[in-house]
Order: sequence, then structure tokens, then C-alpha cells
Amino acid sequence: MKQHTTPARDVRGQLNVAELVSMPHLGLELAAGAAGLNRRVQWTHTSELEDPGPWLEGGELLIVNGFGIPADAPGQAAYVRRLAQHRLAGVAVSVRAPDLTPEMLAVADELGFPVMRIPRQVPFIELSYLVANASERSARDRLARHLRIFETLRLRNAIDSDVPGIYRQLEQISGYRLALISPSGQALLDNWPWVPDIEWGDALEATDLRVVKGGYLLPLFVGDRVTAYLVGIEHAEFSAEGLAALQHVSTLAALDAIENQRRREAEHRTGASALARALEAGASHSEVEQRLHDSGLMREIPFRVVAFGRIPNPLPESRARDWLADRRIRHTLLWQEQLIGVLQCSDEQLAELSAALNVSVGVSPTNTDVAEIPRMLRQARWSLSLAVDTDTPEIVFTEQQLGISRWLNPDARTMERLAEDTLRPILEHDATQGSELFHTLAVYFRQHGRMRVTAGALYVHEHTLRYRLNRIEQMTGKSLKNMRESFELWLAVEAHALVARDEDE
Repeated sequence: MKQHTTPARDVRGQLNVAELVSMPHLGLELAAGAAGLNRRVQWTHTSELEDPGPWLEGGELLIVNGFGIPADAPGQAAYVRRLAQHRLAGVAVSVRAPDLTPEMLAVADELGFPVMRIPRQVPFIELSYLVANASERSARDRLARHLRIFETLRLRNAIDSDVPGIYRQLEQISGYRLALISPSGQALLDNWPWVPDIEWGDALEATDLRVVKGGYLLPLFVGDRVTAYLVGIEHAEFSAEGLAALQHVSTLAALDAIENQRRREAEHRTGASALARALEAGASHSEVEQRLHDSGLMREIPFRVVAFGRIPNPLPESRARDWLADRRIRHTLLWQEQLIGVLQCSDEQLAELSAALNVSVGVSPTNTDVAEIPRMLRQARWSLSLAVDTDTPEIVFTEQQLGISRWLNPDARTMERLAEDTLRPILEHDATQGSELFHTLAVYFRQHGRMRVTAGALYVHEHTLRYRLNRIEQMTGKSLKNMRESFELWLAVEAHALVARDEDE
């Protein structure tokens, strides 16, 4: 094997892979990954697991007999990728291991991850002692650095603590660029706004440590819920001190996460209370206006009322609120099991909101009069009803519905009279006879008058459906074949749904 020139020893005493390979008495043979010869070896570890990475800190030289190395080429390639992902210094493999496949060695070369073969006559303990003795000074230095991390607690708890200054100092000590981000990937602290530009994938769903490109992601808990993540990306100007240093930093970052969560919850309670008051009948206009403005609604800037569709189970309502809080949207409320809100943002941001939460959103026209909020909520809910049957989430603006909302939502009393005058016969029949004529009519309109589809949705025969529709026409005096009369029935069904919601509230 070609001998490699030994680079200068790290100033803190640690060996690197090239130095180990160049020591004749060890006889290590570099099989692949020459681009990683300058990796520092902080420690050694022995493990026969197929994925020992979660048990390691990073920077270790893994020494194995090879019992955990798969015999097949794809398995060996995946094995090396896992080790490289956890940023080990390299792997030294005993001659007892399975034959190392060309595919495995090619992946190691691609990743610059050193793979070495160990001669039979070299005991593992000799290699470990060598690394430990060389790293003694480094170990003392790392301990000192970890103690310096905890020293920043005193600075963090000072009344006039300089948060950016503290995080800059922690970056120098730990050797990582640090980001404190929310579960939706936004900067948690206004005065520490950096967020790494990497593909998160499902990392922001994690409840345990994750490896990301160039570093680590550590979840921070408040109670039993992840409310923030500490991200550490290896710094270009400082030497990375390993996962243990980041875990110490996370102790401090958790304090900021807790403080931020308390602030968010206080802002949400204030905003939700103001919105609830705005929806109360007879509420003082001046009081509602003052409470909304005190809780962050900006004066003279138009706002919309939005109604969210049912949020999927994997995305709890609390996380939706966190997403909104990241964007300074504070006036949201879980109202009769539906999330609603008052928002001052662009149409593009509303579309982003719908996509991020994976829900359809009904949106009222803009307004600046807080007294209009109850009517705007009816408009938003009606708009949302137009999207509930779509396969993919969409955002429905009331003003884009051909002006029909102006007829449907002038005020609650008008809608109530419309529903009562048109639907009273079938509603009374349902109440006294236990029939389902109103539900049948609603489903019929929802399925756009398609008889077979409607019958399937109701789990009845088409003959039964025709009988029910004939009864509806007889009782209301309106024909479903007449465009005007059919439209009046549809309008009454929509109005009844909105009136029923208002009565529930």
C-alpha cells in the first residue's frame, strides 16, 4: 500500500487517520477513503452492531471484528454510509470480517470515509491505548471547553444578557454554527435569526437526535412536547468538539425555548381572548377594537377572517398555532372544534399557510371594521364548505365565488328566514317522522345532482333516492328540474348550515 505523508500533529495532541496508517508497527492498510485521511481521531470504540452510530458522539475510530458488517454488497454500502453520516473518523476492520466488496469501498471513496484493514497480529487494545495516550491533552482541553459552556449560564441569567453575544461565544467554544429553530423551521429568537439552508426532510418531526447535513439536530422539550430544535453545523473557522459539546449547549438553548414558549402562549391567550370577544353578540365595538389592537392587530390595515378545514391527526392544533406564531399570527381560536383566525397577510402567505398545514382554508373578503368579524366568519365558513370535497387542500376566497356570498351572508337573520321559509316542511317531517329528507337533499347537492353517486353516499337504492326527492319536491312546492327553484333549495341548504353553526356558538 502506498505510504502517505504524515501531516503535522494537531496542536491539541490528537492523532489523525493518516498518522495511524503511517505507523509501521500497526501495519494498518488503507482500503478506501483516502480523502478523509486528515480526520482527527478523538477516541476509539468497538461495536459489532450494524448501526452503532446512535451510540457514538462523532470523531471515534470504530474498531470491529466485522460480525455486524453485512456480507452482501448493498448491505456493506449502507453500513459505510451510516458510519459516515454519524461523522466517525473511520473504521478499522479485522481480517475476520467478510470480504469487503468493491461497492462498499467505492462508497467509502465517494464519501472520503477511511476504511482500514487490521493485521491479525495487532491487538485492538494496542490501537486504543495509542489513541488514548495521544488524546490525553485533547481530553483535558475538551473538558475545559465543556466547563466554559456551562460558565455561560451565568451570562445567560444576567438581567441584561446579550443573547447574540452568548451564542457567538458558544459557537467558538463548541466549533458549531448554532441555530435555534421552531418546529416549522423558523428562527425562534428575533435577535438570533440564522437558520441553515439545508433540506430538512422529516427531521423537524423528530423527537430524538437526528444527523443532518454537516451536523446534528437536537430536539428541545417543554413538558412532553418538542417546542424547538438546536441545530449545530460544523463551523468553518473553529474545530468541532463533538456531539457532547452540542448536548451541553442544548441545556442552555432549552432555557430560551422555555422562555419563548411562555411568551407565545401568553400572546396566543391574549389574541384568542380578543377574537372570542369579537364574536360575542352585543360586545362593545370600542372594547373589541381596543383589545384586538392591544393584542397585535394593526390599525387601518385590512384583515381577513379565515376558517381552517379539519387538521390531519399527525398535525395537532397546537402545532398549527406554533406555525402561525412563527409568522406573528396571534389571533387564532379553536371555535366549536374548528380553528379560525383573523389575519393581516398577503394572498401568497395564505396559500403558503394552506400548503404548510395541509388543510383547505376558507377566506373572507378584507375589511378594517372589527364589528364585521362575525359576518366575515360566516363568509369564511361558507367558502370553506366549497372546498371540503376536494382531494387536495385548496384556499377559497369568498370574493372569487362570483359574488354569491353577498346574497348568502348579508346577516344572520336574513339567512335564518331563507332557511326557515324554504325548508320548514322537510325539517318538521324529519323531526316528527325520523326521516332524513334534509340530509338527502344536502348530499344530493353536494354530489352535484348525480343520482348514482348520491345513492351510494347515502347507502340507499336509487329508487329510494328518487322517492325521497319526489317527497321533497311535493313538500316544498319546488322542482329540482327547474333551475331557479333548485337554486333556491340549494341556497337554503347552505344558509341552514351556517345558521346552525351560529346557534351552536
